[in-house]
Amino acid sequence: MARRRRQEQREIEWHFFSFPVAFGFACGALVATLLIGAGLFMIVWIASLFAASFGVAHIFSHGFRRRSTERRRAREEETERERRALAARAAAAAREGEAAAPRRRRRRKA
Repeated sequence: MARRRRQEQREIEWHFFSFPVAFGFACGALVATLLIGAGLFMIVWIASLFAASFGVAHIFSHGFRRRSTERRRAREEETERERRALAARAAAAAREGEAAAPRRRRRRKA
């Protein structure tokens, strides 16, 4: 059984102005404004609602795109495996046919 190679663990570099941080901030702001419930935070609530909904849409669309590309890649790999197996069977059958065929002897002209 083939062993999988261990991939090198790369060091994770955290960017503060990246999507996960912004999405967490938007969700936190949304929850905070829902808990406070005061009318003063209407602008903050609308902005955080927009940011949180954008983040959720981004997560779903990214997951859908990743899943569809993985399916397509798996399909292409399976097609390539089948093509190689068919070529290997054809080559093996050709070798067996050559080995099984009797060789003709030519007469020498004197």
